Amino acid sequence: MDKMQLISWLLPALFILHDFEEMVMVEAWRNRYQSKLKQLKRVPFGHSVTTASFVCAVLEEFILGVVVTIISIYFNQYIVWFGFFFAFTFHFLVHIVLWLTFKHYVPGIWTAIFMLPFCCYLLIVAAEIETFSFPSMVLSVITGTLITFLNLMFLHKKMGSIQEKLEAYGRI
Repeated sequence: MDKMQLISWLLPALFILHDFEEMVMVEAWRNRYQSKLKQLKRVPFGHSVTTASFVCAVLEEFILGVVVTIISIYFNQYIVWFGFFFAFTFHFLVHIVLWLTFKHYVPGIWTAIFMLPFCCYLLIVAAEIETFSFPSMVLSVITGTLITFLNLMFLHKKMGSIQEKLEAYGRI
């Protein structure tokens, strides 16, 4: 396994480590800060999110990350992976801004703080190994971030219906 293949597998590995923190804490966090969250225009993770519905969304994102990683390694082309890894790294800044704004713990903040410098380093190393052109890096970053953002919007919108389906399954 060459260096870039090894770095590529860090996308799903780091993703799932980060999301373990979120999965463990999201429901307890929502319950603890329910009154404060009701005052917000947009509630992180939604009002009705449970651990189960959140994990379903995480699973979809994880599968996407694994597929991007496998395809990148198979074709030995890492520009698409780079865009997705950038989006993953960038989303740590969202956690940090949310934490600073909310002024309380938010799920995922600890792994975001610890992983952000390491992921920035990995982006630099990957860009050096692959010698991406600047225009291709910019296009990759914009595309990967846009796809990730749209996917997250879709998943956050669907978490309520996922929860309803899980509850309906439990009643049968």
